[in-house]
Amino acid sequence: MARFNFTQDPEEPDLWAAENVAAGEGRPPIHVMIQTDGEEPDGAASKVVKAIIDNLDEQILAAAEFLLDNYSYEQYKKLGIEDDQLLKEETAEAMAEKAVLRALWLFDEDGDGYELWFTLPWDPVHTYDVEFEDGTPVSCSVND
Repeated sequence: MARFNFTQDPEEPDLWAAENVAAGEGRPPIHVMIQTDGEEPDGAASKVVKAIIDNLDEQILAAAEFLLDNYSYEQYKKLGIEDDQLLKEETAEAMAEKAVLRALWLFDEDGDGYELWFTLPWDPVHTYDVEFEDGTPVSCSVND
């Protein structure tokens, strides 16, 4: 398995990032970030990232339940969003198809806690960040 090419953030030395990481067929590449003690993530951290990426279909479907909590057809329709951009039905499966994964942020090299960051076609301004603990989604925050 190839290691990811992480580079250190010059403004935050504890944060390392890899750009344009393949996230599976039909998905755009994502940005991967790992919080460390300042040291470059090792091969074990790359294995953790690969394991999460290999399981993205399930992770995204689980995250979609939390994304639905921040969705209202009526609200976005009133804002003038076209129907083809909105969900045809308010299900986790429909949300998982519309949500676009943009980033994975691991809170440590073990990968026990991490966030998946999404954008949604009806909201070009915010990211929807679903936090996972031990592989299970626990919350969603909306960020600029």
